[in-house]
Amino acid sequence: MSYRSATITGGPVAVIGSGLAGITAAMRLADAGLRVVLFERNETLFSGASAVCEGKIHLGYTYVLDSSHTTTRRLLSGAVRFRPILTRWIPEAGLGLSEKPFLYACPRDSMVPKDGVAAHLAQTQEEADSCGADLICKRDLRLRPLNASELGALFDTTEISAAWETNELASSPRTKRPFLLSALGAQPLVEARTKAEVTGITREDDHLVITWGADGLREKFGAVINASWEQRLRLDQYLNLSPPRQALHRFKCGLHLQSEDLAERTPNVTFVIGEYGDTVAYGDRVYASWYPAGMLKSEVALAPDPAPVCITPSTARHITEQSIAALARYMPGYGNALAEYTNDFEVRGGYISAWGTSGITDPNSGLHSRAEIGVTSLPRYHSINTGKYVMAPKYGEEAALRVLSEMGLDA
Repeated sequence: MSYRSATITGGPVAVIGSGLAGITAAMRLADAGLRVVLFERNETLFSGASAVCEGKIHLGYTYVLDSSHTTTRRLLSGAVRFRPILTRWIPEAGLGLSEKPFLYACPRDSMVPKDGVAAHLAQTQEEADSCGADLICKRDLRLRPLNASELGALFDTTEISAAWETNELASSPRTKRPFLLSALGAQPLVEARTKAEVTGITREDDHLVITWGADGLREKFGAVINASWEQRLRLDQYLNLSPPRQALHRFKCGLHLQSEDLAERTPNVTFVIGEYGDTVAYGDRVYASWYPAGMLKSEVALAPDPAPVCITPSTARHITEQSIAALARYMPGYGNALAEYTNDFEVRGGYISAWGTSGITDPNSGLHSRAEIGVTSLPRYHSINTGKYVMAPKYGEEAALRVLSEMGLDA
């Protein structure tokens, strides 16, 4: 493929953050012929929250406490665009879709009783049915409750009151990463810089100036896309773009393992609704988490404390043991399977940033909604609040298209 290079007034486009949204934006701009500089504060690309989350292609089932279903409709709009956008650059196999659909289990101490959960799941299924063929889901499945035999085979029924099979799937971040980085490396119009923290953004005449790196280098850009996730609001402040409400940043860890044996034995399960966890299998990879065990930090701020979160061997061991013990309480058989691999799990974490000031146990917390997400724009500056992993391609593309429109260029 040959690439034409276009120059916009003020220089190339800067994209801050190399997660899924940032890479999508950079690739979409480069496809249109624009030169792009991709800034990443970490040592490697695609190594933050996008790379370590469970990869769920959320259809809205999780957000039981959003009775308006605004979150459901918002997430479905991302799930419909996830495949078409990413397969511009990576093969279908690179999506790493799970073969097993998600089960949703309702513990007896859930914040919402089983009848309320069932009603929400049914409404979400109806919303998903109205989406087109591009929606990533298990199309041959309809929402159904597990019968008594199925429930007892997987769960401790003294702890779990009901469970349902849904059509929701996951997309493995680990599988996706090499394909995305290969596509990025093959795009000559994208210059990726690692260990390149942005420390300032100013507006000067017809361009934006970014200050970056330990030496405070200054560089002109024709436009800037802020896809820096937990650092987003801090960077917005440089251009006097203030958040509409307070944000909560949580650093959450999960257990990761590559094992065909355990993957075959791993059900895809999400517990709702409260401080619970989930388990996911995609191909030969496994992800498992338990919210109270894996939550290392939680703070209300524009951005979290800049000090890196250190996961020591003893911390990793504690998270692993506590997560397995908690999951075993609800899924005894699977807990035994996890315990066989106690010494093998890799514990990795990343930030979850969302509007709110209180935790999940507060039914009025902003964490129970992802309705107020998307791209916020100023002239030549576009800030992406991804909200959830499933929305990253959609909003990355949207930010890129806004730049192209602003510059009068064809998409």
